[in-house]
Amino acid sequence: MEAGKDRVSRRMRRQHGVVSRAQALHGGMTRAQIESCLRSGRWVREARGVYRHEAAPLTPLSRMLAACLAHGGLASHRSAAALHGIEGFTLARIELSVPRGRKRVMSGIMMHESTQMELARPVYRSAVPCTRLDRTVLDLAAVVSRNQLERAIDAVLRDRRLTRDDLVGVLLSHSRKGRNGCAAFRTVLADRLGGDPVPLSAWSRMVAELLVEAGLPDPALEYRVQNAVGDFVAQVDLAYPARGVAIELDSRRWHHNSDSFVQDRRRRNRITLAGWTVLNFTWDDYRDRPGDLCAQVAAAHDEPSATFQ
Repeated sequence: MEAGKDRVSRRMRRQHGVVSRAQALHGGMTRAQIESCLRSGRWVREARGVYRHEAAPLTPLSRMLAACLAHGGLASHRSAAALHGIEGFTLARIELSVPRGRKRVMSGIMMHESTQMELARPVYRSAVPCTRLDRTVLDLAAVVSRNQLERAIDAVLRDRRLTRDDLVGVLLSHSRKGRNGCAAFRTVLADRLGGDPVPLSAWSRMVAELLVEAGLPDPALEYRVQNAVGDFVAQVDLAYPARGVAIELDSRRWHHNSDSFVQDRRRRNRITLAGWTVLNFTWDDYRDRPGDLCAQVAAAHDEPSATFQ
């Protein structure tokens, strides 16, 4: 039994003086020993099912870890940014993400309910479980100003801790209708990265998410258009097959030469003759006029109920 108490004491020293009831039991302590520590005042209740040694100071790190242990959460948003050492963020504010349904009122702590905890893949910083760096930057988009978000993105790119593909990847994997921060994050990426900042396949998915957020159905990606007798005509970037609407994304990288100029127009004619409406958009359309892009697709799709910002 004493060996169990020693193991738990060592764990508390590694965890800013706190331990959960489950950790104490797993470490070899008995329920009676835990109650004895509480009655004697050696341990104090820091959160539901979480205790702090009375000799350990109450700090932002100990409070954050206690909240994570109590609610099965991860330090996130501005707190995770501070733990990751992103310039401009401190532990003055305690924030964590918790699974939907586990949000509780805890004085001085801001909790964010998440339906994407399975995507978080937690890491530990200063012994506190937190969202990984790319997810943290995405989460920031929901709670900070555009200037702060731009500075955070600049910082992680400058330090080479994330790449442009990392930022695009976290947006694509987390982007869901109603997901806070994705629209702001997408806008900043489009402005900050410029040119053709992402592979065409990734850009197609970003446009698809934009259309869904505007109220349109999910488009098909990389759709193979056929004519009336079933012969292959062309593969288009996005499509609404039931409405015969094809969406082509014109990238400077692949279309800015004389051969492509000629072939693209012949290809467009074949798709049109197959009875399809073809819409062409550039990166500038996506970045600078997303509302117009969505409105044109909606008009072609005959979806008057879609709304645009």
